[in-house]
Amino acid sequence: MLMKDVSAIAKKYGIKTGKLKKSDLIRAIQLHEGNFDCFGSAVSGYCDQNECYWRVDCLAPVKSPAKKKVASKKKAASAKKKPAAKKKTASRKKATTKKK
Repeated sequence: MLMKDVSAIAKKYGIKTGKLKKSDLIRAIQLHEGNFDCFGSAVSGYCDQNECYWRVDCLAPVKSPAKKKVASKKKAASAKKKPAAKKKTASRKKATTKKK
């Protein structure tokens, strides 16, 4: 479910969305409905709330933003190293040509 859809549901209940994350907003809706605020807390992907409106989103695999940042840092670090390596080889060639 998209964030705008979740926000629309929250507004129907009079819940201020503000800068809440999607998961926090869904938990607020769950509490307002009189349910457990358990969104995203299923251990090992198991949930016994079969009739839950949020079940599909809750149990869907979530990609960690931290992994994306680590990958982008690795790419940035390798991009910085490659030009430096090229400069070193170029300076070595110049040094060998001067000796001859």
